[in-house]
Amino acid sequence: MTSSPSPTTETVQLLLKMGELAHQWQLERGRTGLFVDSEGEIFSSELRTQYLVSDKALDDFRDSTKQYSKVDTDPLRRGKLENLLAQGEKLSEHRSKVQKEEISYAAALNAYTYKYVAPILDICVELALQLPQADPVKVSAYSNYLQWKERLGRERAWGAHGFCSKAFRNREFSERMISLIEEQGAYQRAFFSLAAPDQKAQVESVMGGYVMECLDFIHDQLAETDNAEGLEAISPITWFELLTGKIDRLHLAGQNLVCDLDHSAGQAVAMAAKSPRTNLFEPYMPLIKALPAFSKLADGDLDNLLSHGDVRNYDKGQILFMQGETLSRYYLILEGWVKIFKGTDSGDEAILQMLSAGDSLMEAAVFLNIPSIVSAQIVQNTTLLSIPAPIVRQSLMENAKFALNMIGSLSLRSQGLIQQIEHSRLKTASERVGWFLLKLGIEQSGGESSAITLPYDKSTTASYLDMTPETFSRALKQFRNKGFSIENDKIIKPTPTALCQYCDETLAAACIYKDEENCPQTYID
Repeated sequence: MTSSPSPTTETVQLLLKMGELAHQWQLERGRTGLFVDSEGEIFSSELRTQYLVSDKALDDFRDSTKQYSKVDTDPLRRGKLENLLAQGEKLSEHRSKVQKEEISYAAALNAYTYKYVAPILDICVELALQLPQADPVKVSAYSNYLQWKERLGRERAWGAHGFCSKAFRNREFSERMISLIEEQGAYQRAFFSLAAPDQKAQVESVMGGYVMECLDFIHDQLAETDNAEGLEAISPITWFELLTGKIDRLHLAGQNLVCDLDHSAGQAVAMAAKSPRTNLFEPYMPLIKALPAFSKLADGDLDNLLSHGDVRNYDKGQILFMQGETLSRYYLILEGWVKIFKGTDSGDEAILQMLSAGDSLMEAAVFLNIPSIVSAQIVQNTTLLSIPAPIVRQSLMENAKFALNMIGSLSLRSQGLIQQIEHSRLKTASERVGWFLLKLGIEQSGGESSAITLPYDKSTTASYLDMTPETFSRALKQFRNKGFSIENDKIIKPTPTALCQYCDETLAAACIYKDEENCPQTYID
């Protein structure tokens, strides 16, 4: 008699094959970048050889999927695996365009990033959570590890463009590279803050050496302004090989992490409970529990979600994610302001939203696992709570209350967008500014203080309110004529109710005058 396959064995085997496939597709993406950017002069034969290696990894993944399907009958997971296989079969079409030079550099790389690598990493985390004795904290560490390695892969691919086409002279390109490096650092820190001792040991064993020192030096050079000439002295192949050396090391450590996911669950959970990392959330728990996404969750369910999360401070001007990028994390603002904008064909930007404490960022893109249609930038030093996107999607499937909360949150966001359109289309410039100042006053002090502080520069405020800076200045002058004191970013109301004429139903709910006899408006239930 032959023994039936073990769920643990087959899941681990599938994860190992998927990790290998993701690694080869990441390498193929990097070689493609140099091939396209050099117009076929670099890595021509190496890229064709890489196709064969990637296809072998896809065949192994296909065989492992067949074995896994015998122990997991969940139609959703099987459907995702089948879709990934089907997508892999279409890769030949993309390769043909690359070889014929019928595709741009960005399009060539983005296809690997968002159609192939990102989906496989998401499924890896989902499968890891299905291990019979999986420790959620270890799985969360593993998830951050995968994203850390993927950001290195993106740096390898896009950095080739900087070294091959001298793109480092373009400051926007350099800033995007710096942002990628910062993302690596964030995921690396998240991994080490979550990892059990055995996981840390696996990774620390590959972190030293000459290759790592060289990359750290290059990263330091990249962070310095006006250093393009120094970077251009490095050949694109040298850059590629340095990054590949580091990524290969992390791949080996990552495969070892997979084999350890199902072991020592109790010990790791106990250590996580004692970790000082849990203190990250304590100052923000009243806000977190009041957010629509979390307000009706049981304490145990909320604690489980937050066990995968991270709290991080972001500096003004930092790009959080770019238009067209698939989001790997679900973001909630705890403090500060984030600008949601979209680039125009002329090179300008249209500000669509200014989000502050309590707002979430592009949750629909996270839920649907699709590229974001907008970009996000920090406009004031900001603190964000983030949770890995695969964890959020898994929780939506397993927790009905969480799913309903998210539906409610999206409904509120939809109402807010409708209101924003109403303001920009139907309100005068003065009415828009008055509503905005009233909203700020309620958010900053509950409406009790006469002082209001503009949280970002006047040009950004004007763009958000869909007006020119000149129109915004004229509107502020009208308020000054009504007795408002305006000096730089400080605005003082002449009376506590001076802005109440601009109130509406959404603001009234948080106003201190609501349900009072002296409420100047009629928004009393």
